Amino acid sequence: MYFETLIKTLLTFFLLVLFGFFIKKINLVSDKTVDELSDVLLKIILPSSIIASGFEGKNSDIKSVWLSLVIISICYVFFFVFSFIVFRGIIKDKVKRNLAINMSVFANTGFIGFPLVNAIFGSSGMIYAVVYNLLYNIFMYTIGIRLFGDEKGRKLDIKAIILNPLTIASLFALVLFFLPLDGGGVVEDFLSTIGGMSGPLSMMLVGSWLIGVDLKSVLKKPLCYLVSLMRLLILPLFVFFVLTFLGTDEIMKNTITLISAIPVGTLNVIFAKKYGGDAVFANETMIQTLVFSVVTIPLIVLLF
Repeated sequence: MYFETLIKTLLTFFLLVLFGFFIKKINLVSDKTVDELSDVLLKIILPSSIIASGFEGKNSDIKSVWLSLVIISICYVFFFVFSFIVFRGIIKDKVKRNLAINMSVFANTGFIGFPLVNAIFGSSGMIYAVVYNLLYNIFMYTIGIRLFGDEKGRKLDIKAIILNPLTIASLFALVLFFLPLDGGGVVEDFLSTIGGMSGPLSMMLVGSWLIGVDLKSVLKKPLCYLVSLMRLLILPLFVFFVLTFLGTDEIMKNTITLISAIPVGTLNVIFAKKYGGDAVFANETMIQTLVFSVVTIPLIVLLF
């Protein structure tokens, strides 16, 4: 059931990526428009989808949601430690090694994770995706940001955690989830409608990012392959088999595994540029994982 839904979703997303690529290629949208739409997605549409999940996910078990908070936190710690052990003996350049660690740890939970989870698992999975994203922001702006570039980037950014629209929306959604409310009525429908645009818009934006990318060059970078292997297969497979062994809730297990198998997050590229890291390496790896995920995500979902 999940596999058939995934294939239909991926085919739809693939066509949306092509559509986004096409309208950017013919200059129907400018770079400024793409940036503005990205802001709308991150500050309005995705937060709306997240908040709506607080109403819609009430059929989920409260204990499972609390348990997911613990499990995902442990996953992040393990991702950091395991990636450090693997890359320490392979990548001599410390800046590039730290970037490889971050790219292995931090997936594209916003642009790709939320739309994909919503399409496959609906509101039952979205509440776990909300927890995953909340912890994403906490770990990214505390531990992750200290690994980017030079010393200027090695500081905690508590303000960024608190003021991040997705963090605020995630906290609000969890509050709504735990409150004894039956539903949000018109407000819930409104937020769900706005949030429903996240999938189409995010995929179109991904397509626009592919303009000017030399895919042949991207597919010739050995180090990118190592990060892709870690991010798309090794870490999600470990998560799936451990959670299966522990006998966790099926939807929770599948949602955490799926998001763990999502391509490298765009924040890795943004922070690499901002803090003097290897932005070219980050961008090439992000694109490579995006391409390979078309094959690897269905392979992971076959386990569900």
